[in-house]
Amino acid sequence: MKYTDPYTLQAKINNAAQEAHATAALVAIRPTLLRQPALRKIYNQIPAALRKYASLSLSTYANEVYLNCQLYDLDSFKDERLLKALAPFADWESHTNDYTFNAPNRDFHFKKEFTWEHDTRAIAYKKLVKEGAAIPTTFEISMNISAWVKEDSATCRIVTQEREETIKKVDRFIVCD
Repeated sequence: MKYTDPYTLQAKINNAAQEAHATAALVAIRPTLLRQPALRKIYNQIPAALRKYASLSLSTYANEVYLNCQLYDLDSFKDERLLKALAPFADWESHTNDYTFNAPNRDFHFKKEFTWEHDTRAIAYKKLVKEGAAIPTTFEISMNISAWVKEDSATCRIVTQEREETIKKVDRFIVCD
């Protein structure tokens, strides 16, 4: 076997090309995430009225699928429609963001990891194996439910509170002698 100096330009070119081919193979297999049984199961748990306007997208940079739903004109954040939509995600990693620009709005973000069930007969899978890339074993589903409460809600409103803030700034710079 011939020794190849790993510090030569040609060795670096070969390594970069191999990495680019492996990355391309990984990107090519990501659309198969959209056919995962776990995704279909989660989608079917979303109430039918929400599914009608739900959007679905695939991450360009990670093994992740995004689902987004919007609920408008809720009486409160305890509205039955919202509680029903949130129920399937109770055991997922979660956080919320509140928005107070017009009507009260809260985004509920959920994320969970699933096992990636590969179709080993798929061309994209075979290319991944051929390129020697690591076969991903998991993927994530991120669910976002945006909920808007009616502006005239009896139980939910935006309150404006004034506060003073003192800011101390420190400037840093380089001095060379």
